[in-house]
Amino acid sequence: MHKTLHFGLLCIDQVNREVTLAEENIVLSTADFDLLWQLVTHAGHTMDRDLLLKNLRGVSYDGMDRSIYVAISRLRKKLHDNALGPFRIKTVRNKGYLFATNAWESAIP
Repeated sequence: MHKTLHFGLLCIDQVNREVTLAEENIVLSTADFDLLWQLVTHAGHTMDRDLLLKNLRGVSYDGMDRSIYVAISRLRKKLHDNALGPFRIKTVRNKGYLFATNAWESAIP
């Protein structure tokens, strides 16, 4: 089954592992794509670091691991999210990360 998700100008093709934003091809590593897919398949819901680590790597968050923070930061940059005030992939303090479904109407914030 070919699964493609659309959020405004953002298009994510799971089968071909391709992402476009306003017809611009966004090159993502395997890890970046997997993280994005986790977020978009739970769009509108906050995903905590522990759940992301378990789903992506099969390990629990130990409170010190900064890899998810770094991966989210890298993904935001590639998707043209605002580094100082991200609104596409939001940080929900003490909760995790939220993929905003309605923040993709323009290519660049």
